[in-house]
Amino acid sequence: MLRMTFWALAVVAVAQHAWAQDQAPNDDSAASEASLAAPDEGGPRRWQVAAPDGIGMQASPGLDAPVIALLADGAILSNLGCEPAAGGVWCKVRPLRGRARGYVAATFLQPARAPDGTVPMGVDNSALRATQGDFDAGGILSCAQSRGQPMRDCAFGVARGTGGDATVVVTFSNGFTRKLFFVHGLFISADATMSGTGFDTDWRTEGDLHFIRVDDQRYAVPVAAIVGG
Repeated sequence: MLRMTFWALAVVAVAQHAWAQDQAPNDDSAASEASLAAPDEGGPRRWQVAAPDGIGMQASPGLDAPVIALLADGAILSNLGCEPAAGGVWCKVRPLRGRARGYVAATFLQPARAPDGTVPMGVDNSALRATQGDFDAGGILSCAQSRGQPMRDCAFGVARGTGGDATVVVTFSNGFTRKLFFVHGLFISADATMSGTGFDTDWRTEGDLHFIRVDDQRYAVPVAAIVGG
């Protein structure tokens, strides 16, 4: 999240207000009424910001609400539902790699296309399927369970959703398991365990591997495990 001074936030809010008043909704780029359903009602799983100069994420619906984050054009956001408010339609959103939630006017959003070109709709069930042991694939990946430990082989299973969403369950040699959650092809977090919350992470992709640290654990997850093929 970008850190902004009070005055910078105020400038963003004023500019956003003026920009919104000058723009008419565009059915080709902005979210239309037909696509404003929440994922649990079959709507788009994620939004993409469609504002050339970026847009502020408000603390509540309305252009006069405090701006709590600045979202760049093209930013991908989780769709938490939209509703009429403050003279328009506002969508509750959360940046993919953030935990703060806020609101963006629907006119600045369009359904997000995943890395594979699809627009994922509805709720992703990969985490539920992974919990049930309903995996699409499995194999061996490199892992380390504690700080300073060399990488070793761990078994894994992966339940894939659509649009780059997947849940990987890694099992260490002592039987300890951990879920790794991927959204839009990106590693987002892991489940909470006795070793940590799952949000203390580092992540990068090199070649055909995702290199992930969660708390003191390390994983090398094949990209192909997430997207298939």
